[in-house]
Amino acid sequence: MIRVAAIVVVLLMVASSGWAQAAAEQPAASRPQPQDVFRQSLQELIAYSPDPCGPPYGNENNWHTSAIESRLFDAAQGIVADALNDSAVARAPKDRASAALKRLEGESARINSGWPEENRFHFELLDIAPALVAKMGVRSHERFFVFGIIEGVRGKAHATWSEIGSDEEGVAEPEVARSTLSLFALHRGPSGNARFLAQFGHIGCAGSTGVTYDAREWNPEAIAGLAQIIKQSGAFGLDDKVPGFPQIGDLKTDGVRVTLPYCWFSPIDTWDNPSMCAVDTFDLSGDNAKFISRAYNRLDLLPVAKAIEYAEQRDYGALLGYCGSEQVADGIIRDLPPFVFAGTEIHVTPTGNGKERVELGDGPNYRFDVEKRNGRWLVVTFKSE
Repeated sequence: MIRVAAIVVVLLMVASSGWAQAAAEQPAASRPQPQDVFRQSLQELIAYSPDPCGPPYGNENNWHTSAIESRLFDAAQGIVADALNDSAVARAPKDRASAALKRLEGESARINSGWPEENRFHFELLDIAPALVAKMGVRSHERFFVFGIIEGVRGKAHATWSEIGSDEEGVAEPEVARSTLSLFALHRGPSGNARFLAQFGHIGCAGSTGVTYDAREWNPEAIAGLAQIIKQSGAFGLDDKVPGFPQIGDLKTDGVRVTLPYCWFSPIDTWDNPSMCAVDTFDLSGDNAKFISRAYNRLDLLPVAKAIEYAEQRDYGALLGYCGSEQVADGIIRDLPPFVFAGTEIHVTPTGNGKERVELGDGPNYRFDVEKRNGRWLVVTFKSE
């Protein structure tokens, strides 16, 4: 009786194993292939304009294609990973990825033939061995995906390429009209880990441009191998010719020190151009990226812009850091409304050595006296009229 029961148990286990295997294989067999998903996504995009800011104007649907584009990019990165793992192709990893992406470009040229070439699917590769960064774009959006081979804890590499990370911009700003991307290889530290910088531009149909700098480092031996080492966001105006507010610094990525220029919107802007600008410097000579300095285009007006910003937020501690005394900070946080705008013009008048009077507002008007003390500009008096 016991032997019969044992045989029944074994038969049930075998049957159960077979059912489990069939259940596991069924979804894989019916799952759409990345190539099919890519083509289908291109077909779906035909119903929309190649650029949400272009004709036909006023079509709200043209702004909501992020879900389709996300599926397309996911399919493309899967196709690239498969190409990198194709052992039958005796070519360098970059060449294998490039060949696969060129085929996808060809698919888009055929399916989206009615679109301008720059809006069809396109790519660019940055080889920072042992990692490979792929910039991909379609319609008016660009993103990056990073590929590599993850190593085991004892240094034994798995023989499989995979996507090890991607940008966060496509998720954070899915409905931005246009996003542009530039990639730059960065100096490697003593460990030799691959590094790169992604510069994103976020562009509307008119007006100023947002900018985001995103630097990453790839350590194939770490569990969370693709680490963000620099992140800075800002904006640029319609042009770089704001009267009295020159932009400062240039983008530099080819040395041990990296410089990242940007501007930002502040209460002392007089139109759709950010007046205050800065440039951040980072040192990449070591294994950890180190912030070195931040330089400003108008140090004399920085305390005014910051004082208004922190007073609007009712952040007294931060406000006090830009004021010459507690009495001045008390007056600013008490008298300023929740929103202050400089108006059409800002007046700066020298009143002595290292002293200025700053007047802004179309009514009510606000007057700030600033003074340079021990190398820092501070608000020393404030008056609201």
